[in-house]
Amino acid sequence: MGEARRYTGSDEGEVEIDAPTVLVLFRKIGERYPALKPIIEDGFAVSIDGQIYEDSLFQPIKPDSEVVLIPKIAGG
Repeated sequence: MGEARRYTGSDEGEVEIDAPTVLVLFRKIGERYPALKPIIEDGFAVSIDGQIYEDSLFQPIKPDSEVVLIPKIAGG
């Protein structure tokens, strides 16, 4: 979970979560790690099997997909 580790209070690098979409994934992560809940949807993009998605809450996730949280970069 890389950058997200500072919000989880855990050294877990990987977790398994069953979620059919990014929205459900973010909700389940928020339940598991309450400190991430307020920022998960707006603060992170995701990489699903190497393809990066931003603001794609309804993007499907296959059961065997690898999903990586990527902090969004603020810019102008």
